[in-house]
Amino acid sequence: MGKALLRAAVLALVSWRASSAVADPVFHFSTGDPDGRMATASRPSSASVEIESGDDFVTSATTTINQATFTGLIPTGTPLSDVTQVVVEIYRVFPNDSTVPPSGNVPTRVNSPSDVEFDSRDSAAATLSFSVAVVNGTFTAANSVLNGIHPIPGQTTGGEGAVTGQEVTFTVTFTPPLSLPADHYFFVPQVLLATTGDNFYWLSAPKPIVPPGTPFLPDLQSWIRDADLAPDWLRIGTDIVGGATPPTFNAAFSLDGTAPVTLVVTPQAIAAAEDVAFAGPVATFTDSDATQPASNFTATIAWGDGTTSAGTVTGGSGSFTVTGAHTYAESGSFTVTTTVTDAANATTASGSGTATVSESDVLAGTGLAIAATRAIPFSGPVATFTDTDTASGAGEFTATIAWGDGVTSAGTVTGSAGAFTVSGAHTYATAGTFAVTTTLADVPPGTATATAAGTATVAAGVVAAVPSLDGLGLTALFASLAAVGIWALRRR
Repeated sequence: MGKALLRAAVLALVSWRASSAVADPVFHFSTGDPDGRMATASRPSSASVEIESGDDFVTSATTTINQATFTGLIPTGTPLSDVTQVVVEIYRVFPNDSTVPPSGNVPTRVNSPSDVEFDSRDSAAATLSFSVAVVNGTFTAANSVLNGIHPIPGQTTGGEGAVTGQEVTFTVTFTPPLSLPADHYFFVPQVLLATTGDNFYWLSAPKPIVPPGTPFLPDLQSWIRDADLAPDWLRIGTDIVGGATPPTFNAAFSLDGTAPVTLVVTPQAIAAAEDVAFAGPVATFTDSDATQPASNFTATIAWGDGTTSAGTVTGGSGSFTVTGAHTYAESGSFTVTTTVTDAANATTASGSGTATVSESDVLAGTGLAIAATRAIPFSGPVATFTDTDTASGAGEFTATIAWGDGVTSAGTVTGSAGAFTVSGAHTYATAGTFAVTTTLADVPPGTATATAAGTATVAAGVVAAVPSLDGLGLTALFASLAAVGIWALRRR
């Protein structure tokens, strides 16, 4: 079997093992295949002198890491049964988990691993199980680091030259899994071989990461330290290899696990007009499970006026838009809440924004000529109005009538479909001509208003005639009055 075919078969086996242990993993990270540029020793503290090589990765949310793979060299001809211990350590970026300030033994601690590990798993403690597969019977890395880990000023050695061995891939399963909050980490694998003097070398991978790897930013270079240099670390390329243009390296590894789905809804500002149908985006949302199609989401929109309707979800690859349609009956400011449910992951999130609904009514009024009579109640129409918003009803308006004689009273609004009449009742005390002003106003939060100027012509009316009496009539009147008076006195 050719080397390329063998490598593909081994990687397929590793991928199958990872996917069988982690069903449909949400989290996957890889630096890609080894590039043959560098090999760095990495062995646990149970060896003569501990060496740690580390390369970085990030988590955007609390992530459960179930499995990992890493690829390196063991001496040619070494049986796989000679692997007696595997350790995986996780470090955060300095100065996290660090109490020792820079010692001056290394050029920098910026972007280095911390002093103390964040977490670890060890096959000797039964918290890690592993398998090993040979990818290549013979593989050569162009440079290596084993013993050349020195404090400054002697840190730059150029490396220790090419190293050849069997290319092997380790697949490790963590029991219990690693639980890593959102942060920037270093992955540090260590391998102990049974034969004294035999070493595992971790192989480098392309920097920057290329497919089939998983590019990310910021991608830091790989670091190394031994027990004599600790707690400090050296950059493998910049510090140890050095040169006019120092190289930088990643290391070949992958991680698989799951992460809780993070669903974030971001509302959008809505501009609408009263009684005019609105249709458009109301929110966007992101889902950390980028495998989910739009059809796996449902959305509801509470428009803030007591109405709720379904939204339409479009998009993909973790970024989506919710659109909806609604007609506001009144102008004003409304709180719009969009709720999204990820059916596949049983996750729900909401976001609230604002809909600003403008006034669509444009009112115009015409005053009527009123004919009334002094001291006799008038009742009837005083003005007519038109409204460009034909959906408004009479109950959406109030009316006041200034009768022109210093008296103001409420009017009654009737009508529909943009045509309204205001009627009122009033009694004028004096005759004359009066300017009648009628005001029609939209009920709050509406702001539309219009006035109509009319005229009331108030007549004096007919005055009852007083009858005249001649002498005989006056005599009869006085007699009647006298009789009434005598009768009243007798009643006492």
